[in-house]
Amino acid sequence: MIPRRDVFVQYRVVNGIKYIAKNYKAFQLDEVGELVWDSIDGKTSIEQIADKIAEKYNVDKAMVLKDIQQFMKELLENELVEV
Repeated sequence: MIPRRDVFVQYRVVNGIKYIAKNYKAFQLDEVGELVWDSIDGKTSIEQIADKIAEKYNVDKAMVLKDIQQFMKELLENELVEV
């Protein structure tokens, strides 16, 4: 799966907290969520994103991939990304 951001999603930082928002709904991003969001460019697969995060944090790629797949599901359900 190669996700891309929906063009209507806004990225904001409020009091040091990072958010993505669309249709009057805001979603807070943690450090890893921000890395995933920054990697969603319509060119990079979720497997490549998982590789990057697993390497950065020295954790198991399979676990990271599972978490990213769940995050992508939530992003898709809220129409924040497209595939």
